Amino acid sequence: MTAGLELEVRDLRAGYGGLPVLHGISLCAPAGRISVLVGANGAGKTTLLKTLAGVMPPSAGSVLLDGQALSADTPAARVRRGMALVPEGRHLFPEMSVRENLELGGYLAARRQREEMLAIVTGIFPRLGERYDQAAGTMSGGEQQMLAIGRALMSRPRLLLLDEPSLGLAPKMVDEMFAALRRINKEGTTLLLVEQNVFQALKVADYAYVLGHGEIIAAGAAWELRGNDLIRRVYLGEAIADQQAPAAC
Repeated sequence: MTAGLELEVRDLRAGYGGLPVLHGISLCAPAGRISVLVGANGAGKTTLLKTLAGVMPPSAGSVLLDGQALSADTPAARVRRGMALVPEGRHLFPEMSVRENLELGGYLAARRQREEMLAIVTGIFPRLGERYDQAAGTMSGGEQQMLAIGRALMSRPRLLLLDEPSLGLAPKMVDEMFAALRRINKEGTTLLLVEQNVFQALKVADYAYVLGHGEIIAAGAAWELRGNDLIRRVYLGEAIADQQAPAAC
């Protein structure tokens, strides 16, 4: 793995069909660290990740990787720059084998690099190596989530965006998933994580941002947010004032 990318977002705005969803998001995911985005349903978390990955265009604002702006970059161009998205719902090819799904994730790489990444991915997720020839759609939900993350890792990302990776998983599988994410991060990859398992995410994260109605309503060190009632108040729908300004890169 290579050194992680630093992500900086400045006044990002986006929406659907003229309906605004993001209202000026500014945040920083420092290189080589784990940052987490939390918030109630409808807060704009998935919209933010899609906009960062180039899946949907912003109406205003900027996204920078290591200080270099991403303007009209396509999703494929952002992958080449070192960014990868693991979407909510996995979006695997169920009739294709585990190996075929993984190889699709490394389609931009040379064959030798794909083989190297296959070895790395199966080292992180040994079960994928055990099921190389199995159809992806026949695996358990946890195994499919491993495959979705593994497919993203095949592009050798320096910044990995993950949308609800523990959603629908059994508690034991959730623990395995977060252990794998910590290992990926220790190899140098920057992680930006949207996660409904809030307290588990705050245990592994370095920094945390709370979204509410398309805005950052609180930010700070993850351990600080674990230590107060902010998250409970957000998920109960109570209005809160800004707790801290977003961390600067």
